[in-house]
Parts: sequence; structure tokens; C-alpha cells
Amino acid sequence: MIKLTVHESVEAALQKAFPKPAAAAKRALAKYISVVESMLFDALQRGQTPEQRKLGLYAISLDQLANKGGQIGPKKIRVHKWLTDNDWDIVQTVVKGTKFSGQNSQVKLTPLVTIQNDLQIPAASLSAATTDEEIDAYLSGNDVSNIALFDHLYPEYNLEWREDKLRQLFDWVPVDVESVKAYVYWLETESKMIQGPKKDLALRQALSILGIAAVTKGYYLQRKKLSPFGRTYYEGTSVQNVNKELRRAMLGNCWEYDIRSSVVAWKMGYARGYLAASGLDQDLKKSFPATLLYLEDKADFMATVRHYVFPESSPVPKDLRPKLLKQAFTAISFGARQTAKGWLDASGNWTNPALVEILQNTEDRMRFLADDTVKLFIKEQNALDDYLYDLFKKFRPDLLLERYLQTDSGRPSKAKVLAYLYQHGETHVMDIVRQAAMAKGHVPIANVHDAIFFKRRLGAEFKSEIEWQMREQTGNPYWHLTPKQIERYTPRSLNAKREEQEHKDRMAIEQARAVAYYSGSKPV
Repeated sequence: MIKLTVHESVEAALQKAFPKPAAAAKRALAKYISVVESMLFDALQRGQTPEQRKLGLYAISLDQLANKGGQIGPKKIRVHKWLTDNDWDIVQTVVKGTKFSGQNSQVKLTPLVTIQNDLQIPAASLSAATTDEEIDAYLSGNDVSNIALFDHLYPEYNLEWREDKLRQLFDWVPVDVESVKAYVYWLETESKMIQGPKKDLALRQALSILGIAAVTKGYYLQRKKLSPFGRTYYEGTSVQNVNKELRRAMLGNCWEYDIRSSVVAWKMGYARGYLAASGLDQDLKKSFPATLLYLEDKADFMATVRHYVFPESSPVPKDLRPKLLKQAFTAISFGARQTAKGWLDASGNWTNPALVEILQNTEDRMRFLADDTVKLFIKEQNALDDYLYDLFKKFRPDLLLERYLQTDSGRPSKAKVLAYLYQHGETHVMDIVRQAAMAKGHVPIANVHDAIFFKRRLGAEFKSEIEWQMREQTGNPYWHLTPKQIERYTPRSLNAKREEQEHKDRMAIEQARAVAYYSGSKPV
């Protein structure tokens, strides 16, 4: 948690301005500080940009701070306003946000306050540790701070809520605590690729997970956030938004099953309907050769495209090329623009098309878009996109009036409609997977959109049975589940390492003594 220490002069000034009741100033300032601490904590959990980190800035809502920060005096003056108007403010606005842009203000702490972050490991503390007990002391926190963190994130548990209500609010995820500790140790002492703000965010998330798991005896609570698009998201830190390595550490040894090429497979479920509506031949291989090759032999498809897009002269590292191509085809599947020209969004920020962000080398991107296979794939995807959008306009015109399916200017958004349809379809088919697995005693430990995690492997025969149910219940023959084994971070034991070295040292001394004895020399 965040702990702020405010200079005593602030309370003295507030007490002088509002002397009665006697303890009013103390209580009002304590409440205000508590709100600031909470907002700074949330800002850090969202992550800081490099600029914010460098300048010590935090993104918070000043309107919320003013409203939640309390009032004082007979005229009910807001504490935030009084502190600001009288030059006793503890947060100073650097860049003011606006309601129009929906952006928070950028603020920094004034010299009147100091900050202590319990979710931050002292510099070089882990690398300097020599025992397991020292590492545990750094990573496990203390009972007081862990309970404070829990109470901040889950205030509902201080109320007498029923279990069924709490299940509606939260998903519980089992945490491999020792694996997460090993991940943090690796991140602090060995990791070279993740640095700066990304590393800071990963550490805060990992320490939050450890803090909550300490209170719940091995579980992390994820607050559900239902989307009108059909998905279940989570507020704050969750298995969905942590990096893959932290997710691996968090879940420990388990099995991940995700839908292979999910959005493309989902669209192809409507291919025969498109052909019938268009009066075309029902031969799918004739109308969708590129898409079918992508689904049925993705490795060959990608290798062929990669050969033409990335020549030896390409500056893109070879091991990165498959990942970029996968991202590019996923972007196309979601209707990414082929143009290289960016645009200004409603907030005045410049936005580049997804393909420009993915394939940043201009020559590689031009070769990608000029490739015959890619052009055919795009053509086929566009045909399915148009068909699905027309179906939606015909059967659900009422939903086109919903703000979440419109552009900033208020017009229906084709991209949002397609995302809406896909995410509802994704949720439906993943519900089938969950129900089929649970019927055989396989309870999911975590869900990430088109991926699901189990402690035990499902087995090839059972996986095939689930895939059959996915296809049978949705009428889509293109659903496939891809299994992947996840392995925990192996805990490090400094004690064992030290004891092993001490044993080697003793053996070396004994050997030296034996050599000296038999050679007639004076023993060591």
C-alpha cells in the first residue's frame, strides 16, 4: 500500500482555520490523505508512462479527489479546495485532465509530503540477500500491510455479504505463492529484457498478488467487470492483464487450452450462409482457399508468407518474424486498416493503424500487403465481415443505437459491431468448454477470453470430445483447442545453495588433508 507522511504544518494551518470542533481538522486531513493514498495506489497499479516515472507524476481524477476528499467547517468547504486555495496542497496539478477527453490529470506530490510504497522492493535488496528468510521478509510483507491492501481492494469483505453475492462479484484464482516469489527474485536479479516502467508494474502486480494470497491463504480475488460485448473482464490486476511470465508464475504447473485462430474460425462458421445468401457455389475451397489454408495448415501458410515478406535484408530479427505475422493476421481478422496514414482521435492523440504499429518497417509492410496470399486472405475476410455486418443491421437494428456500438461522431461502427458479435460468440463457445470440462471434474482455475486453464491435462480423447461438443452446439466445424503445458517458476533456495557450497568447501579441505598426509607433508 501507499503511505503518505504530511508535514505537521499542514494540519496546524487547517486547525487554525477551523479550530472547532477541536479534532475536526485532524479527522478531515486524515480522511483526505487516505483518499489521496488510495488514488495514488490505483494510479501505480494502472502503470506509469516513462515520462510520468521520470517526472514523478501520477494520473488521478481531481474531480473524484475533491468529491471524496471530504469537507470541513460550517460552510462545508471541500478540504481539497481549501488546501489548494491556501497554498497547503499536497498534490500539485501539472497537466489538468478534461471531462471531454476522459483523461485523468497529471499530478505530483509537493514538498509537504513524503511517500512510502510497501509494494516496492528496496534497491538491490534481493541481490544482496544471503538467506531464504531474508528473501521471504522482503516478499511476504507484514500482516498489517497485507490486510490494509486487502481491505482497500475488497471493502465488501468488511460487510456482512452472503457467499452467493461475493461469488457474483469475484472470481477466485489459486496462487502458486512460491512460484511468484521465484518470479520476483528472477525479475529483480536476472531479467535483462524487461526494465523501467514495465518492470516496476510487474513487481507491483506480483507483490499485490503475494499480499492478497497471504491474507486468503493462497488465493487472489479478481473483481468481475462485465462488458456489453459479452466478455468478462476484471478490474485492476488479474490473470488477464499481467504479463505472460507473471501469469505463468501465478498459476504454477497447469495446462492452458486456447481456441486455435479463434476469430478466423468463428467467421468461417458463417461461410456457408454467406455463399447461400450471395447465390454462390457452396464449394468452400473455391471461395475461401486462403482462409481454409490458414485454419488447416497454419504453419505452412505462415512459412510461405514469411518467406516473401521478410527477405535476408529485412532488419527484423528472425525470431521475431513469426510473432509479428501472427499479430498482423489477427489485426486483419479484426478489420485493421491497410492504409499507412494515421489519424487524430477524439482526445487529440495521434493514432497509427494497427498494421503500421505491428510491421513498423515500411518495406516489410508493403511486401506483406502486396503478397497474393495476403491479398486473398484480406478479400475473404472482408466478404465475411460485410455479410456479418449486414445480418446485424437486418436483425438487430435496435442495437445500432447503443453508444458502445457507435463511432465518436455517433454513427454505427462496423468494427465495433464485428467485435461485439465475435466476443459474444467467443463467450458462448468457451462456456461450452467450461461446462463440458466441469461435468468430468475438471474445474477451471482461470479464464482469459479464448483460453482456459486447468490444473490437470484433459487428455487427448476428452479434448476431442469437448471439441465435438463445441462444433455440434454451435454448428461451426472449425473449432479446435490447442493445449500448452505451463510450468511454474522453480523456487530458489539460498540456504540450500550455501549449504551445498559449505559441503564442497569441507570436502576440498578433507581432500587437501588426505593428499598432505599421504605425501608426508604437514596436514592443512
